[in-house]
Amino acid sequence: MEMVAAKRIIRLGVIIFFLLVQTISGFAQGSFLSRKITLDIPKCSLDVALYEIGKAGCFRFSYDADLIPVQRKVTLKTNNIQVRALLKEILGKDIRPIEIGNHVILIRDRSVSYEKKTFPNIVIMGAILDAFNRNPLKDVTVFEVENKKSAISEENGKYKLVIPTGKKIRSLNFCKSGYADTVIFINQANEFKINVLLRPLLEIIPRLDTRSGLVLVTNIDSLKIVEWIVPRVTSINAQNLEVHTSRTIQASIIPYIGTNWKVTGSITNRVSFNLLAGYTGGLKGFELGSLLNITRKEMSGLQIGGIGNIVGGRANGLQIGGLFNFDLDNFKGVQIAGMLNYAPDTIRGSQISLMTNVANGHCSGAQISLLLNLALKDVRKVQACCLVNYGHNVDGVQFAGLLNIARNHNDGLQIAGIVNYATIVNGVQIGLVNISNTVERGIPIGIFSYVQKGYHLFEVSGNEIFYGNVAFKSGTKRFYSFVQFGIGNDYKLQGSYGIGTIFTLNKKLSMNLDVSAGFVYHPKDTIYHGFLLKANPALEYRFAKHFALFMGPAYNLFVFTKGDPSATSRGLSFYDFYFKSTPNASIQMWIGGVLGARF
Repeated sequence: MEMVAAKRIIRLGVIIFFLLVQTISGFAQGSFLSRKITLDIPKCSLDVALYEIGKAGCFRFSYDADLIPVQRKVTLKTNNIQVRALLKEILGKDIRPIEIGNHVILIRDRSVSYEKKTFPNIVIMGAILDAFNRNPLKDVTVFEVENKKSAISEENGKYKLVIPTGKKIRSLNFCKSGYADTVIFINQANEFKINVLLRPLLEIIPRLDTRSGLVLVTNIDSLKIVEWIVPRVTSINAQNLEVHTSRTIQASIIPYIGTNWKVTGSITNRVSFNLLAGYTGGLKGFELGSLLNITRKEMSGLQIGGIGNIVGGRANGLQIGGLFNFDLDNFKGVQIAGMLNYAPDTIRGSQISLMTNVANGHCSGAQISLLLNLALKDVRKVQACCLVNYGHNVDGVQFAGLLNIARNHNDGLQIAGIVNYATIVNGVQIGLVNISNTVERGIPIGIFSYVQKGYHLFEVSGNEIFYGNVAFKSGTKRFYSFVQFGIGNDYKLQGSYGIGTIFTLNKKLSMNLDVSAGFVYHPKDTIYHGFLLKANPALEYRFAKHFALFMGPAYNLFVFTKGDPSATSRGLSFYDFYFKSTPNASIQMWIGGVLGARF
């Protein structure tokens, strides 16, 4: 047993390792420095070269003029080379690029001996205004790039930032959501007063869900649980500041108290540990939280939360939450939760919970739960639930102990313990009760199937044993089910259930085949007489839309136990072509006929 347990632990470790490697390598593809560009400029100044690189990579460079020898001549002849490698080639190893917002900021590497000198603290203050109307701007983030120190402007636009002892030259990023950010470089001094104008961007109109008329939740910071847990200053920084580079590891007790401090919501981590709750910009690897993990943007890898996980962007990997997993964008992978898995868009993978799975988009994988599976768009693979499955269109399979619902088309398979519903059936329904509006190329199979625009009628008939029978048939001409009750001589009663199909021969003439099974009962002495099977082909002639006569032969098989009363000593019929008696039961077969009307 110990050996088996050890193998399982090793297997899990290998899986986590490959997830980390895959996701960390995949992360690099989205950064400015990892973009591959092609340039052919024979000879130009360094400042022109940087401009062309930024133009090709769709970003802007920011740097201190004293740091870069802009007039130095360089040659750019590249073919699908990463920006990071190209910068190292033309700038050397002493210059380090950092991605902030839409900028790549060039700074002197910390390992350079000149940068190891100690300088006094710097106090920076000033006001931040709207560039168009000169109104003061509150909640603007002032971010010192190297040490990740930050401040937020007040109602009157004023701010104050203290930068501790460190480098001589500092770079500051002024940013606010909805405004173009600005980067300013400063030299060492005791105090600076810097007033900044920020240019507003075009207003972004929130996306509207035309089906429901509701504005979709696109910002994780608007969730009440995030507002309650995350301090205001941390949330504002996260919405203003966009840091593209990642950190190898972060650890926090709660949001704000951790290695990334006030800017934790802007930074993507490869490994993240949260003692209670964590709040990060993104995850490209592994995250573990004893209570709650909150990831503002994309998650890729393995995420485990004692209570739950909340992701604002696309998620790709494995999420395990004690109670819930809540994602605001597409999800690809596996979600496992004790109560709820939720994704407002497409699920490409699996949702597994004890209670409920919800996908506002398509379910292109599997939803498995005890209570409810809900996909507001198409179910393209599997929904399995003990109670209820819901999908707009079903192209895959729905298994439910109670109810399956395809709000529009069922082009796949519905299997329910009680009821299947679909507006249009092009697939198969199997359940006690099947309900639909239209059956085009599909087939409902069950005790009772009702198709609103299908085949359903009443039938009265008589045969050699039971002179008066009433039946109701419902389904489609291809496949219908029916229940029938009849009365015969000496007040014998029969009740049966059957299935059938009908073949149209011409406009008025058709042929049907019914197969049924039922019981024979005598109410006078409350005695069960036996079990009756019937196969009844019949020819129908339709006189009008709602009236037809039919007739045909019937094959009968009657099974009754020894000693039970019957019409004759040989069984139910006065004649037969086969009779066999055993110590416990007798079997009688005969050919009869049926004549009746349908309307």
